[in-house]
Amino acid sequence: MSNNNALTGMTGGLTRPQTPQPISFDSGQPLPKRQAPAVLPPSVKVSLSEDVTGEQSKGQRLTEKYEQSARELLSHQQADETDNGELIDGETGAVILAPLELPNKKDLEAFEDLFSNELAKAGVDTSIPIKLKSNGEGGVMVTNDHPDKEKIEAMFENNPDLQQGFVKAETYTTLQKIYQLHQQWLQNVENGMSEEAAGNWLVTASNNAVENSELTFNKGKVAQSPLGKSFLS
Repeated sequence: MSNNNALTGMTGGLTRPQTPQPISFDSGQPLPKRQAPAVLPPSVKVSLSEDVTGEQSKGQRLTEKYEQSARELLSHQQADETDNGELIDGETGAVILAPLELPNKKDLEAFEDLFSNELAKAGVDTSIPIKLKSNGEGGVMVTNDHPDKEKIEAMFENNPDLQQGFVKAETYTTLQKIYQLHQQWLQNVENGMSEEAAGNWLVTASNNAVENSELTFNKGKVAQSPLGKSFLS
């Protein structure tokens, strides 16, 4: 008998030992076989490239800086309103600031519609562009040589809704300009300008944009900054 046949005879045809099935002490019945544990796939870690994370960080920095400036602008406007006693608590004398809310495109469109209707009712010549600016005393003045200048200014004086619509529309277009200035601010920093110098430049440029804010109304629409209007909606 060969070694292989001898091994087969000794092991009853089995060439490797089998693990005996465990038996329950209570019932004497074989316990079910254990299932092999499932093999978990290796975890996958996704990492963004430096270019992608860099662009996200750049956009976030620009947005945060812009939103800070915008809220400061609106805070100053509300502080001016309290000087007129419009937002003072009668019992405590404390200043009440309304929630900060950025004007949006719907506010601009609402002003365009209202102003267009008022101009039509007053018979104002709309073929000539109308340039509007706050007079610093809660009113609106026409800054260009329009034949119906006095009539237009009287419209704002006698219509609080129109005046408030102008304030929102003016703020909206001013924020467009300020957003563009923030894009330039970030570009200045990336080009090597110091943070302090770039910040000082931004403050001065933003203040000039606010002080020189003006609306141009032509053919039923307010002229907008082509770059800023893609950000504000």
